Amino acid sequence: MEFFIDLISTVVPYIKAAFLAIIPLGFLIFIHELGHFYAAKRCGIKVNTFSVGFGPKLIGMQRGETEYRLSWLPFGGYVQMEGENPSEQTGAPGEFASASVGSRAFVVAAGPVVNLLFGVLVYWLVFATGFDRDATRLIGGLTGMPLGETEKIQIGWVADDGAGAAGGIMPGDTLVSVNGEPIRHWSTFQTRVFTSANKTLDIIVERAGEPQSISVKPDAIPTVRGDIGKISVSSGDETVVDRVSEGSFAAQAGLKAGDIIESINGERLYNVPYFGYGVWHPTADWMGEKRQALYNNINENRAALVLGIRRADETRTLEMPVDWRVIASVQEGSIAEDAGIQDGDVLLTLNGETVNETTLHSQLIAANQPVEIELMRQGSLKQVALSGETESSEADPEHIMFGLMWQTSLSGMQLDSKKPPLPEYSIFTAFGKGVEATWLTFTAVGRTLQQLIGGDVSPKHLAGPVGIATATSNMFNRLGLSSVVFFIGFISINLCIVNLLPIPIADGGHLLFFAVEKIRGKPMPRKAQEIVQQVTIVLMIAFFLYVTWFDGLSVIHDLRN
Repeated sequence: MEFFIDLISTVVPYIKAAFLAIIPLGFLIFIHELGHFYAAKRCGIKVNTFSVGFGPKLIGMQRGETEYRLSWLPFGGYVQMEGENPSEQTGAPGEFASASVGSRAFVVAAGPVVNLLFGVLVYWLVFATGFDRDATRLIGGLTGMPLGETEKIQIGWVADDGAGAAGGIMPGDTLVSVNGEPIRHWSTFQTRVFTSANKTLDIIVERAGEPQSISVKPDAIPTVRGDIGKISVSSGDETVVDRVSEGSFAAQAGLKAGDIIESINGERLYNVPYFGYGVWHPTADWMGEKRQALYNNINENRAALVLGIRRADETRTLEMPVDWRVIASVQEGSIAEDAGIQDGDVLLTLNGETVNETTLHSQLIAANQPVEIELMRQGSLKQVALSGETESSEADPEHIMFGLMWQTSLSGMQLDSKKPPLPEYSIFTAFGKGVEATWLTFTAVGRTLQQLIGGDVSPKHLAGPVGIATATSNMFNRLGLSSVVFFIGFISINLCIVNLLPIPIADGGHLLFFAVEKIRGKPMPRKAQEIVQQVTIVLMIAFFLYVTWFDGLSVIHDLRN
């Protein structure tokens, strides 16, 4: 019985998230059909049914020639026009096939056009009302649009034994192009690597002001969707001093918030130093190993930490002793929060032993409960006790014990990556950015289609309705409103593009038939249309099942993990 309770408690949040995701997707289908409906009415074509939702009719009413109904599955909708199917055509006035070629093309194109206009409107709204850092990353990832200050796409750390190092990528390299495609955003590079398992990439980088040509073959990483490419390199960033504790060694040495740290003990920095809980976890990846090596470098001479800093246009060197302090951060609703630990508390002892940032994780796992922690808050000592398992944490308790996380303060300074200010747009400039983002969405989807046709991208990695719903639900759970709204606009524009593809059962296929009819002076034979549509339906169903199968495998994998 306990198994079924656990299963239900695990699955219910996914069902709720899926339901929330299907609503906006259904709305996009609904406005698509609304476009067809409006255009058909304008052209004098008889519309027999306009349904909100699919499946059996729930309620309906007749207004003139059209039945307006609400169906049992209220996601999307459909329009059924008189004589729409070739087998139902009689040549009577008011039938779809009896309208002029121009009128039929207008009706068919209206659906994708509404999706396009809606997408542009959504993009405009997001740019006009403002967005957060998450939305900035999402927009860049989906469109390749760099927002804010123009920054170089620079390589940070490189794994010593990875494909990047083997191919000649070096820390500090600036990415210029991959296989001739200019790189404007880190996500563009990631996507190219992701789809290139065991395929050689021709990469142009700028190194010391000179272009360099290198070839890299990404490692193949097996997943439920097949192999994906991986190059173990990080995106470079500048290290900025976020804040300096009053009276600390850093403050005494003259360090100020906003200073850029370019080097530590003569070693150039390409990524922000971080020595928090994840670095010392037994499963730490190669990035953790790089951070551990930097930590050891700092500890080689604790009496003299040498920083190369940049303040405005001035560079200087500062020297100070090394002093480590473990700064707590807690998950909302966790045992650590309930026990009274707050963000910013300095952890001093654990069960009477001095807290060591390198062993704290293993100490928490091995400690007998309850765990007694001494901490300092604003100059005052406090005692707290932790016991029980982390029930409220979504993370694995072995990774985050009691909902307690920490970062390490180095000589009283907190470090972060330098972030450009979030851009702000007027209602007029926001429209221009919305149009630009729309164009970049078209080009990004176009590149993907080209890579699919060329065999560079496997259809296993495409997302069908299940994958799109899952991605949308993740947006609701993890990101802000501006991210969710932009993603819905992105899907709307994708619906426009996909529907305009020259596939017989899609709107683009109908437009192709109309073009042929215009050239020939008469429509294609009805029998030929029926055969083409039937074959295409079979192929599309097979493709849909193929993509959905891998979507399902991904969902099951996520549930298990």
